[in-house]
Amino acid sequence: MTRLPDPDRSRAILIGTGTHSDGSGLPSLPAISANLADLRQVLTDPATGTLPPEHCVIARDPATAGEVGSLLAGIAQEATDLLFVYYGGHGLVDDQGRLHLALPRTDAARIRWTALPFETLREELLDSPAAIRVLVLDCCFSGRAIEAMTSGHSTVAGQIDVAGTYTLASTSANAVAYAPEGATHTAFTGALLAALRGPVALDLDDLFDEVRRDLALRGMPRPQRRVVNNAGKLILARPPDPTRPGPASEPPSTAWTDPGASAPPRPLWHQGNVAAPPEPRRPKTKSSILPWVCGPLLVLASGAVWWYYTYTQTHWSKGDLRDAVHQVAADLGKQSRLADTPLEGYIAQLIDQSGKGPAHGPTPSVEHLSQPDSDSKIAGDYEVTSGDNAFCMHVTTSVKKAGHDLVPDTVTFSVTVTDDTCPTAGPPGTGKGSGPSSTPSKTT
Repeated sequence: MTRLPDPDRSRAILIGTGTHSDGSGLPSLPAISANLADLRQVLTDPATGTLPPEHCVIARDPATAGEVGSLLAGIAQEATDLLFVYYGGHGLVDDQGRLHLALPRTDAARIRWTALPFETLREELLDSPAAIRVLVLDCCFSGRAIEAMTSGHSTVAGQIDVAGTYTLASTSANAVAYAPEGATHTAFTGALLAALRGPVALDLDDLFDEVRRDLALRGMPRPQRRVVNNAGKLILARPPDPTRPGPASEPPSTAWTDPGASAPPRPLWHQGNVAAPPEPRRPKTKSSILPWVCGPLLVLASGAVWWYYTYTQTHWSKGDLRDAVHQVAADLGKQSRLADTPLEGYIAQLIDQSGKGPAHGPTPSVEHLSQPDSDSKIAGDYEVTSGDNAFCMHVTTSVKKAGHDLVPDTVTFSVTVTDDTCPTAGPPGTGKGSGPSSTPSKTT
């Protein structure tokens, strides 16, 4: 059931870095300033907002990680209902693949020492007594925050699953965010503001769907999300009140007219001895053929556009599925502790989080078709199919035994992606694509 945050027990902090010192290697982002100001205006608007202005703080261009961390820690402890945290700026990844948030003095060559580690921000969220925590990241590689919240091998992940959390990232784990040159807002935050200002109150789940649909139609990177419990039912902005009076219209004239006053002068054609007005000009003849032709064409064109939009939002294209499978192959190559975990479900989860597919539609099916003679139960051929599209992932593993029951085995993956069905699947059936290709598309 949807609900509004308690304004007295809720807090928001909007963090943004739009300027960077010379030599940092990072370009400025002028749109960040408007992002922060307009997002605060939406959240605190007297008519449609849900937070009082004093409970929504902007941290624009904080000098150091200590400065923003101290401010965040205080606000996080004050929030007992909603804690809303937003960051806009550059997202950077160190040589270990960990996400950092850029600050004005961040040096791209010394990320770990000059930027704010996302891990530190996440720990502050965990320490907050807030019932619902909402984290919005508008930066490159922000999908890595989703991975951090989802990682099953982190003891922190188990703790954050206890309470309601909602993480919204502007891109996937390996994609860049867009800040169109000359635009007032970045692409993601601009879509977020448009959805919040809409005529209908949207909970977080509907808000995500609207933002994702907007960005997909414009060819922008698709956002990611991570939801725990019922956090997705929270409403951040109310719709405009239709009963609120608008601008007053001009009242009708109440001036008194003297019935004996002289009448206004008659028109020229009524003066003298002319008894009737001149014959009006004959109107031009309009063709009635054009509407009969254009009307059906317009209906057909509208239907075609609607069909195309609906189809692309609910069906995986060949290219989208190929990109998603290749991204999963790259992600599997980085894993080292999956051991005997069922790989079908894990692959399907990674595909669903890739942001490559339709905004609305089922995750492609993943089937473990063969298992070679080896100690690993998860090696072999995995076929990924969606409609008429199919790709084969051949997974080989090298397992290093840990030597202790309490420590999981270490697994090294080698993944080969091949177009169409797996050779071990036999003759292709309906919806399985054509025969297998002997040329690998990508090896990780």
